[in-house]
Amino acid sequence: MDKVSLYIASFLVIILIVPIHEFAHAFAAVKAGDPTPKLEGRYTINPLKHFDILGLLMLVLVRFGWAKPVPVNPYNFRHLRRDYFFVSIAGIVANLIMSFLFALLFTVYCFIAKNYFVSLGVSMPFDAVDYDYAGIFLGLAASSQMSWVSSILLSVLYYFFYLGIIINVNLVVFNLIPVYPLDGFRILDCTLKRKGRVFHFLRTKGNFILLALLIWSAVCGYLEGYIPFLQYTDIFGFVLGFVNRLFFNLFTGFWGLFF
Repeated sequence: MDKVSLYIASFLVIILIVPIHEFAHAFAAVKAGDPTPKLEGRYTINPLKHFDILGLLMLVLVRFGWAKPVPVNPYNFRHLRRDYFFVSIAGIVANLIMSFLFALLFTVYCFIAKNYFVSLGVSMPFDAVDYDYAGIFLGLAASSQMSWVSSILLSVLYYFFYLGIIINVNLVVFNLIPVYPLDGFRILDCTLKRKGRVFHFLRTKGNFILLALLIWSAVCGYLEGYIPFLQYTDIFGFVLGFVNRLFFNLFTGFWGLFF
């Protein structure tokens, strides 16, 4: 049941944040003078307009993936390099803001849930932000202290807020990779004056290496319980784990000052 709640929450978070990420690109482009996103029907937060099937599948399974790039025509920008840069980072900035706000909701949720559990006589640690509240709610349902419906809804809500922080941070890291058509490549494209063989490789072949690393990371995640040494070969897992802990502690630590 815990796994079901986790996947439901993952899907709900993705449906919410990916369209906002892509709309941020479209919004920035339109404000810079390019009508292309509107003409292509991408000036919207409708998820159906933005999702790429393979990227959506990767997001649900391993919590980092991609959507269809928002089409833009940089030659319509009022200031080519400046506006191209701001359009390129718009989605990343949107994800950081959303992660920060999800951290607020998560911290408030933990504050309320902790007090509720204490009132029931459940022993809780002093710092209960990074605690398995979903498991406690499911345990209360199993002991008939709470209905299963309420327990599942509250566990989904816990994972929704938690994954809202994590998946947004994952998208920031993922989109900063300088491989076409990710945002990191666009940032590279608008900042480099000279584009040599490395740039050409990142544009034409880098996506295949990226896909291989994503698949390998997923394989490591599913098999490391059986083959422990695989965790040391998971490059993406190591980087994402470090960055996730950094931002999770930073954002929840900030909001924890108020609750």
